[in-house]
Amino acid sequence: MIVHYEVRQIDPDVIVGSLSGQLNLGSKLMEEVEDDVKERIQKGLRKYVLDLTKLTYIDSAGLGMIVTCAGTMSKAGGQLVVVSSGGKITQMFELTRLNSVIGLFPTIAAAREALARHAEAAKE
Repeated sequence: MIVHYEVRQIDPDVIVGSLSGQLNLGSKLMEEVEDDVKERIQKGLRKYVLDLTKLTYIDSAGLGMIVTCAGTMSKAGGQLVVVSSGGKITQMFELTRLNSVIGLFPTIAAAREALARHAEAAKE
């Protein structure tokens, strides 16, 4: 199955990148997502929601790409969070314990709220 990547801005400072299909080794899309995160940082955006609710499969290479993107965003003073509605994708995050490092939320609304709280806490 082909992976599809779509990006939209939901707030003046929040980007949502949505992935659908299967994210695995050999997918050229992984580089595209990493480049997009870097480009958004250069444009001054520091809040990124990666929506995986339509992703049907992810392997270690896909997880690695997400870790890289989260690290890049963190180094720039921002935060990347993930939305997954459960199932195999959420299980992979829990099995690898990535959910303890990268915020994992059931909805975009919950992720947006967490980003707002994080930004407020950073101001204090």
